[in-house]
Amino acid sequence: MNLETAGLVLIQVVLFSITGWITGNYLLTKAVGRAGRLPDSIGLPERALAAVVGAVCFSIALMLAHIATGGRVFGNSWPVPAASAAVLVIGIRGTVRPGPIPWTRLVLAGAVLGMLYVLPVVTVGSGVRTGDPPWHLGWSNQLLAGETVPTGPAPEFSRNAYPWAFHAVLVTMVRLAPGSNPLIAHEALHLLLVAAVPLGAACLARIIDRRSAWAAAGATSLIGGFGWILAGRPRFALTPTNADFGADLVVASPNSIYGLFPPAYPRELGLVILAGAGVLLAHAVMRSRRAPVVGAGVTIGVVGLISLPLFVLGLLWLVAAFAVGTRTRRRADLWALAGAGALGTVSVWLIPLLFSYIRYGGFLDVTPAIGVEWPLPTALGSWGLLLPLSAAGLVVVLLRRRGDVAARILIALASGTVVLLLLAIARARLEWTLGNNATILHQGRVWPAAHLLGAVLAGVALLALFDWVRSRSYTGAVIGVGLVFALGAISPMYASIHLTRVMRLEERGFIYSGDDFEPDAFIFRAGATLTAGDVVRVHGSDFLGFLLFQFSGARLASYDDPRMNGNDLRIRFADLASEWADRMRDGGFVADYTAMPGAEVSPAAEVVARGDYQDAEWVLVRGDPSR
Repeated sequence: MNLETAGLVLIQVVLFSITGWITGNYLLTKAVGRAGRLPDSIGLPERALAAVVGAVCFSIALMLAHIATGGRVFGNSWPVPAASAAVLVIGIRGTVRPGPIPWTRLVLAGAVLGMLYVLPVVTVGSGVRTGDPPWHLGWSNQLLAGETVPTGPAPEFSRNAYPWAFHAVLVTMVRLAPGSNPLIAHEALHLLLVAAVPLGAACLARIIDRRSAWAAAGATSLIGGFGWILAGRPRFALTPTNADFGADLVVASPNSIYGLFPPAYPRELGLVILAGAGVLLAHAVMRSRRAPVVGAGVTIGVVGLISLPLFVLGLLWLVAAFAVGTRTRRRADLWALAGAGALGTVSVWLIPLLFSYIRYGGFLDVTPAIGVEWPLPTALGSWGLLLPLSAAGLVVVLLRRRGDVAARILIALASGTVVLLLLAIARARLEWTLGNNATILHQGRVWPAAHLLGAVLAGVALLALFDWVRSRSYTGAVIGVGLVFALGAISPMYASIHLTRVMRLEERGFIYSGDDFEPDAFIFRAGATLTAGDVVRVHGSDFLGFLLFQFSGARLASYDDPRMNGNDLRIRFADLASEWADRMRDGGFVADYTAMPGAEVSPAAEVVARGDYQDAEWVLVRGDPSR
């Protein structure tokens, strides 16, 4: 990663966080404060978590304005910085400063997390890899090009079917730092999530005991499984089918500590917002007031604009929290309002989706292969030391649940998560397709939240262990807890070492730091010429064609995905996919531009971009010589 990229990443993170701090703390004060003041239960961790939620809400507000103005907000360079500046000017006088900050502990924690999860990206240059991120890159570039909503690479027959809040976040970060792009925004968001995921666990743990926050954050980010014992060397499998040591040391592990490795995904961002919803649910149960109840519901709706499976979990959390409250059951009207807030928020995306679902013949299954769903003993075994610690924490919480509302709240959140996990297991056993959207109840969507709550319980257990040993020996307590984290961190340390090697060799999809992605390479030069309204044809390289979609949002005149048997561009709606297939049989689409090796271009062709790709010269010419 060069200095320019690093500088853009830091600018994005800083400006996004400051805007989020003002927005989030304003919303937090409205939700749980009185007379403009926050209660004593809200400290620096909760306010920092609110900053992440506020930044996402700021991006969603911009996205709604973008839709209302026909694509003019993200499609121009000035509206996002202007909106951020307005937030700063309006909010800076009324915003309470952070107060005392434990700089020593924060710097130490940042150094440890940075060495494990950020250093590989800094060393290699880019942590983005193939898989889902290429789609997010293309969709984000379509927003930047002025498209109202991102639709995909298929000409004419695409409609939005994916929650757009993740892309709104990426393009907001891009517009906050002139000269950046969605690839850089992925790196910035990864840096933010490395801090935000442990922060979410810390805030949930503080519901039970404010002192357990650091232990819960450490359990979330440092306690890996036992795969390193069997491997005996650095090992990190990027494909679950290559998992020689069970579900540990695998990118899709039920031990979601590995989700802190790059690249950034919607599920991790949604998990952080879901943690914020959990904090608001706790305040709603303890206070039974309108504002925190509605705030919790709206926050769950924000989760749905990022990840639909986590939205389902958020609704289960809402029901479970209502069930454990004594005063809340007498105020069912408030909780109905919370459900309405959740559904109302997500409806800005969901209602247009439902209209398209009805109009275009329903969904098609566009997932080439559903992810591995591990047997329950294997999945829980991947937690390593976290499993007995979380079990011990559950015992501690259960022992205090009768007279402790906070304990009942945590049990409620855990119960809702277990219900969703059981539904996911049932879906797999009974082979439910759920309208060709089986991933809604895929175990991989449940484990991040289960792991987060397991880490919260582990933090409670570690605090209880520390207090018990400290009554006998303070030194022994420090050494004992430190040893737990030292042993747990061996697995992610080995994974970090091996992942750095994989990324440096550009293996297994980590290609975006290679020479083909230098500013003067063909991909960037052609991407700067193309727009989302253009149709491009690529001679002899469908992979290059998809790269051009990623870096410009342009549509593809033709494309062949070897993993797909038809519907190669993964058009989600059945009727549109059929129309696209008919069009392809009739000769396909006429391209506005054609990319080809430089040796094939005719002297009469109008060359608009030229550069190297895979050690050969490629050119982009105007028109479609093949038609």
